[in-house]
Amino acid sequence: MPALLALSHALEAIAACNDDRDVWERYGWVHASDGDEREAVFWLSEPDSGDDEPAVEAFVARHGLRMYLEAATFADVLAVQKRQHPLSTLDDYAQALAYYSEYDAFAQVEGIDEALGEASAEAQQAARALGVGPGIFAAFDLVLAQCPAEKNKDAARLAAAVLGIPIGQALVACRLLPLRLGQDLARHRAATIAAQFQAAGICLDIRGHRAFPWMAAPAL
Repeated sequence: MPALLALSHALEAIAACNDDRDVWERYGWVHASDGDEREAVFWLSEPDSGDDEPAVEAFVARHGLRMYLEAATFADVLAVQKRQHPLSTLDDYAQALAYYSEYDAFAQVEGIDEALGEASAEAQQAARALGVGPGIFAAFDLVLAQCPAEKNKDAARLAAAVLGIPIGQALVACRLLPLRLGQDLARHRAATIAAQFQAAGICLDIRGHRAFPWMAAPAL
């Protein structure tokens, strides 16, 4: 069985996924010990791990765990909290999870318009300035900042495919750098684009945005 996780590491395990679908494919349930979420230990089970399997029952009993939330729901709670307060602390996430666990409803962050359900543009910009992305997964910005003249046609061909624009327009853009190829891209998408340019001998500027403030900046 995998090791038990502190709350921060459980959040980081979710953040290591590519997207919501990846969460669903990797994990089934989040199990937790009783008590304050900040002091609890967590275990993220695999999606095909049945709770009535002897090994699972023994592991859960040995560590005093209970079924806490489905992993997809756990991720949703984190996403709603972050959307309302992009620079949420670990305590903020603990409180949001505790609220949902008790009331089966998302906690409302004070001062947030319920109709919009998200932080102000200023709060979102402040988070981005600190390297924190918009969602609970790593996000990446890709920019073609420089390109050797002999590689312009290759760069234009790739850029046209990525941006969905005519190759002639892409060729002009590749001569008038920098060219933004993507913003807040999921890890797999960003890695695919970067690899295509790398294979053509062209390097991109890559900036990773972390999911939570306490994490290190992600790299492809």
